[in-house]
Amino acid sequence: MTTTTTTATAAPKVICTECRHDNEPERIYCHNCGERLDRSGVRTQKKSDSAEEARRRLAKMLGPPNQLRRNFFATSKLVLAAAATAVLVEIALPPDVPAPTKTAPQQIDLELEKLASSQQSVAPITYSQDQVNAYLTYRLAGKKKALNKPFLTFERAVASLREGEGTIAMERSLFGYSLFSRISYRVDAKDGKISATNTGGWIGRLPIHPALMNYGNIIFADLWSALDRERKLLAKMAAVTFQDGTVTVTGPAR
Repeated sequence: MTTTTTTATAAPKVICTECRHDNEPERIYCHNCGERLDRSGVRTQKKSDSAEEARRRLAKMLGPPNQLRRNFFATSKLVLAAAATAVLVEIALPPDVPAPTKTAPQQIDLELEKLASSQQSVAPITYSQDQVNAYLTYRLAGKKKALNKPFLTFERAVASLREGEGTIAMERSLFGYSLFSRISYRVDAKDGKISATNTGGWIGRLPIHPALMNYGNIIFADLWSALDRERKLLAKMAAVTFQDGTVTVTGPAR
């Protein structure tokens, strides 16, 4: 049978100055002679113990993090890094946009001007997606220098047409790498006026909420300036209707 001996730290005794009797630390009067005990040593010890405990607590708070905290911070950094990488990948990936068209450009601006100024009712004009994109290529060819930004070279603007909505994508290159920005609109006609509502956008393949895209519309400000004539002509029309692959423009009511 094995006996385990535990050594406990003895509490400090209070020695009587009269009879030298060892008294328990909580006594006020000597157990042997009844003399009032000098307890200053006990108070000093308690204060020292309290100070040491406070020092240990402070060292624990200010010391290096424990393993659980280290794991938490390491995991948080890993998650944030993964999220940032995913966002950058989505921005860098090219979206699905129409390829450059070989369709011969039409004078869409002259046709819209004629439609807007005609004194008689004229049948609506329908343009295919390829016709619109051929016109954009032709119209913006001489304005590329104005559309360039520091470190960003304007490449092209291209339209995607689907039921009820039209999307404009702008491609710029950064050191030879293509970067795409897109914005979608729904066009409505009310009281003889055309209004366009932003329905969202993308940077690369990263979707942007319409509320945020209203602020991001500055990305397209120079493009809208380059197409200012076409925008003003479309604003005069009675309706602009998007279908899959086509857009129909209806002239003002006469």
